[in-house]
Amino acid sequence: MSSHTTPTPLRRRSVLQLLLSGGLGLGLGPALSGCGGGSEGSDQARITALLKAQAQAGVDAGLVGLVLGQVSGRAADVATAVAGRRRLGQGSSVVPSDRFAIGSNTKAMTSAAIVALAGRGGPALGLSLPQAFPAWAGEIHPAYAQVTLADLLHHRGGLPAFNGSGPEDDAFMAAVSADTRPLPGTAAGRRSYFARWVLKLPAAQGVVPGRDFHYSNAGYVLAAAIVEAQTGRTFEAVFDEVLVQPLGLTGNWRSWVPTPTDTLWGHEGAQGALTVVEATPGTLAIQDWLDIIAPAGNWACSGEAYAQWLRWHVLALRGQATPLPPGYVSDLRSAADGRYVWGWQAVATPRRTVLAHNGHVTGFMAEVALDRAGDFAVFGLSNTAWFAQDGSSWVLARIDQALADGLQQQSIAL
Repeated sequence: MSSHTTPTPLRRRSVLQLLLSGGLGLGLGPALSGCGGGSEGSDQARITALLKAQAQAGVDAGLVGLVLGQVSGRAADVATAVAGRRRLGQGSSVVPSDRFAIGSNTKAMTSAAIVALAGRGGPALGLSLPQAFPAWAGEIHPAYAQVTLADLLHHRGGLPAFNGSGPEDDAFMAAVSADTRPLPGTAAGRRSYFARWVLKLPAAQGVVPGRDFHYSNAGYVLAAAIVEAQTGRTFEAVFDEVLVQPLGLTGNWRSWVPTPTDTLWGHEGAQGALTVVEATPGTLAIQDWLDIIAPAGNWACSGEAYAQWLRWHVLALRGQATPLPPGYVSDLRSAADGRYVWGWQAVATPRRTVLAHNGHVTGFMAEVALDRAGDFAVFGLSNTAWFAQDGSSWVLARIDQALADGLQQQSIAL
C-alpha cells in the first residue's frame, strides 16, 4: 500500500499521558534495582525477551515497524528488540541497524551539544539575542531583548511555535517566495535568514518572552543559528565534535523529504489506513527550507544507538562520570515537576520523577521515559505516525502500551 503524502512540520503533544494513565505504579513492586533475583546476564535475557514480545505485539496491532529499548541496573545494561517491516507492501524486515527518525527527541541532543560547547568556551548560555546577532540587533522585536540562548532551549523564548498548525509556517514560506534578492545557498545561511525574519515578529500571544513556557521549534533553529554566527562553523559540525564523537554515538541528519534510495520508510495514517510517506514536487521544491529545522527534530539513529545515548544518562544520573556536560546533568537531576529542561519534560509520578519526551516527524514517532534518579530508561521508535485532530495518537498509545506492559511485567512502579 503506497501513496504520496506531504511532510508537515513537527508537532508537539504532552508526554506520557497515555503511559501514566494505564494504571502503572498502582500496587506494583519495587524499583528495577530491587527486582529480579537472577544473574545480570539472565536478567538482560529476560528483559530482551519481554521487549521482543512487546515489539511484536505492537506490530500485530498495526505499527509498521517498532524498536523498543531499555537501560537498567547499576551497570546500565542495554536491551533492545525490533519487529515489523521497513515499508508497507514490501517484505523487508526491520533490522537492528535501521535508523529511525526520532523527531523532537532530537532536542535533548541539541541542548546537550550547546551546553557542552558553552563549557568549551563557545557561546554563553546567558547570551542575549541582540548580543548573538549584533549586525541586525536593531531589527529584533523589543519583546525579545532579554531572551537568552538558554531560554530558547527551555522553550521560554516566546517565539511562534512553528509546529505546522499555525499561520507563521505559511507566512515564512510566502516571504521566501516573495523575496527577489538572492537567497542563501547553505543550511547555515538559511537558518540565519529565518532567524532575522522570525525575530521581527511579535511574541506568541499571551506569552512573556524569557519567563513563560511556550513550545517552539523556532527556538531551536535560532539556537543553532547562534552557534553558527558565533563560531563560524555549521551546527552539524559542532554537534558531531562535542556530542557524537565524545559519546560514541552513531546516526545522521535525515531530511524530511524521503529519497528513492531510503531503506526505512515512514508511514502516516489512522489505524488500518496507513500510507507511505513519499516525496512530492511541492516538498522537493522547498526541501532545503524544510530542513533548517533539523536541530529541533531531524536526527535519526538505530535503537541501539539511542539506547547508548540513554545509557550515558542513566550512569550520569547515578553519579558516575560520563562525557555528558556536568551542568546539563545537574539540571536534569534537579528538574522539578512540570519543568522543561534541556529537551526533557519533568513529570512527577507517585513514586518518582520521570524525564520524558515524544517526537513526531512525518512518518515516524518516538517516546522516551528516563527515571530522574537513574533507575532505568525506556523508549520506543516507530516508522509509523499519526495525530488525530484532537491531539490523540493511536501510534503513541500503542508505543506507550508496549512500554507500560514491559515495565509492569518487571514490577517497575512509576
